[in-house]
Amino acid sequence: MSDTTLTEWARLLFGTLAKCGVRDVVVSPGSRSTPFAWAALHTEGLRCHSLWDERSAGFFALGQVRATGRPSVLLCTSGSAAAEYFPAVVEAAQANLPLVIVTADRPLEVMDASAAQTMNQLELYGRFARRYVELGHPERASAALDGLVRRVAQAVDESRGPRPGPVHINARARKPLEPVAPRSDDDKALSLAVSARLERGPTSRLPTVSSTPSDAALQQLADRIQAASSGLIVCGPLAMTEGVSSHIFSLAHATGFPLCPEMTSQARGKPGYQQADEVTVLGAFDALLASRFGQTLKPDCVLVLGTPPTSSAFERFRASTEAEVIVVGQGEWADPSNRARFLIDAEPSRFAAVLARALGSSGDAERMAARRSFAQRCARAENSYWRIVDQVLAESPKDELGEGAAVRAAIDAAPQGCLLGLGNSLPIRDVDAFVPPNPGKATRVWCQRGVNGIDGLVSGAAGAAHGARLPSLTILGDVSFLHDVGGLAAMRGLELPAVLVVIDNGGGRIFDELPVQSAVADSPELARFWLTPPNVDLQHAAALFRVGYQRASQVSTLNAALKVAFEQKGCTLVHAVVAPHSARTSRARIRALFEESLERELI
Repeated sequence: MSDTTLTEWARLLFGTLAKCGVRDVVVSPGSRSTPFAWAALHTEGLRCHSLWDERSAGFFALGQVRATGRPSVLLCTSGSAAAEYFPAVVEAAQANLPLVIVTADRPLEVMDASAAQTMNQLELYGRFARRYVELGHPERASAALDGLVRRVAQAVDESRGPRPGPVHINARARKPLEPVAPRSDDDKALSLAVSARLERGPTSRLPTVSSTPSDAALQQLADRIQAASSGLIVCGPLAMTEGVSSHIFSLAHATGFPLCPEMTSQARGKPGYQQADEVTVLGAFDALLASRFGQTLKPDCVLVLGTPPTSSAFERFRASTEAEVIVVGQGEWADPSNRARFLIDAEPSRFAAVLARALGSSGDAERMAARRSFAQRCARAENSYWRIVDQVLAESPKDELGEGAAVRAAIDAAPQGCLLGLGNSLPIRDVDAFVPPNPGKATRVWCQRGVNGIDGLVSGAAGAAHGARLPSLTILGDVSFLHDVGGLAAMRGLELPAVLVVIDNGGGRIFDELPVQSAVADSPELARFWLTPPNVDLQHAAALFRVGYQRASQVSTLNAALKVAFEQKGCTLVHAVVAPHSARTSRARIRALFEESLERELI
C-alpha cells in the first residue's frame, strides 16, 4: 500500500506558507524536492516560477521581494543545489529582505554514508539565516501536524522582522517522492486532518508598537472577546512588576471570565483591585481541568497571559480545545500546543490593563448572563475541590508530615509582603495543588521556569533576597538543595529572615506523578535511575556554612520551626522530612473524592 504521509506533509507545508502571506515560489527543478514542488504547484494562491540555475533563482526571488515587500520562497533539491543559494542569502541578510529557503534533504539514515547528492545541510547558511528550522521526517500524528504549521508560521514571521532577513527550512523526504492519492480510510483521515488545519490557518501574530498592540489589533481582539459567551483567563509565570495582579484582575472583571492563576503569576494573592471580590478565581484549575469536570468545560475563548503554565492538565486541554486561544507573551512564541489563534508580543500585565479599558462593557445582556452562569459553575467546582483538600490533609496521621501539609504550613507562616521562591519539580506543583488562593495576603513570587531545571535554586534564592530586601521564603526539594548546596555561601550578609524549606521526600518524587512510576514499581532494582534519595544529614550543610537549622517531621514541629526561622535574621534551613509517597497518595485521594463530588453535587 502506498503511503500518503509525505504527500500530505508537503501539502500542509506549502498550504501554510500560502496562509502566511507567501505568494511566489521560485523552484529550481530536482528530484528530492519533487513532493514539495508538486504541493506548491497545487496550492491555491501560490505562483510558481521555474529557474534551473539556483544562483540566478536566488537573486530572482530577491528582485520579487524588493518589488512586493513580501517574502518569496526558494525551493531546491538536496546537496550542492542548496549551496548555490548562498550569495542571495547573504544579500538578503545584509539588505534585511524577507526570504524563505526550503531545501529538500535526504533521510537521516543515509547521512554520513557517502550517499549520492547528500551532505550536511543543518544550519547551512550559518549566522546569515535569521532562523533555521529542521522539520525532520514527515509524520501523521496530530501533534506533528500542528507543530509543522506552527514552525512554518514562525519561520515566515521571523523573515519579516523585527529585523527582516532569510530563514532556512530543511525538509526531509524518503522515496517514493511522487504524489500519492488517498485510498485507505487512514489516508483519507489524514487528508481531512490536513485540510482542517489549512482551513483554520496558522497562528496570527498581531502587530505591536513598543510592545503595545496597534489600535486595529486591539479592536480585533476586543471584538473576538465580546463575541464569546464563556471564557477563561490563564496565567503562567509573570514578572514581579508593579500592579501586575491589579491589571490581571481588572481584565477578569471586564470580561467576566474566571481567572486561573498559578502561584508564579503574582495573581494568586492580594490583588489591589477594588472589584476583586467580583472575580471568580480558579486556583485549582489544574485539578479541575484534569477531572471529568474539565472534559465538560467548553469555553469559547481562552486568554493565556505569560509563559506557559506549569499545569500539564492545561496543556492537554489547550491542545484539544475548540476554543479560540489568545496568547500574550513578551518576545516569545509561548504556544507549546501549537493551537493558538492569536499571539501578541507584549508585556502581559500591561496588555491586560490596556485590553480591559478597550473592552469597556463586554457584550450584550444575554451574553453576560451566559458568562455569569459559566463562572458560577466553575466557582462551585473550585469550592468543592478546596473543601476536599482540607479534608484529605486533615486525615493524615498526627505523627506523619505529608508534603501537602508541609507546603501549606510554609506558605501560611510567611509574613505579609514576603518574597516567595518556588523550586522545581514538585514544590511548584504542590503549592498550586494544596494551597488555595489567599486574597488577603500579598506575596511576590519568583521561580526558575526558563528551562525548568533544579540547579542554582539556593543561589537564586540568595540573589532574590539580597535584591528585594524583603523577608523571603523558598520552598525546594532535597535533590535541588544538594545540587546547589554551595549556594548557602551566598546567603551570608542578609539582615532579614531568609527561610529555605527543604522538602525531604526521598528524592525525585516527581517521577511518582509520571507513567514511569508503574514500571519502576514492577522493577524496584531500577528505581535508583529515577528516584534519587540523597540520604545525607542536612544539618551538617547548615553547620558548614554557619546558617540556622531546624528539623521537622510533624505539622506541629514544622509550624514551630517556621516561627523560629522567621523571627531570626539571616538564613535558616528548615528541613521538612515528609512521607516519601505522601504527595502521590494525597493527590490520588483528592482526585477520587472530587470525582465523587461532581456526581453528587451535580456540578
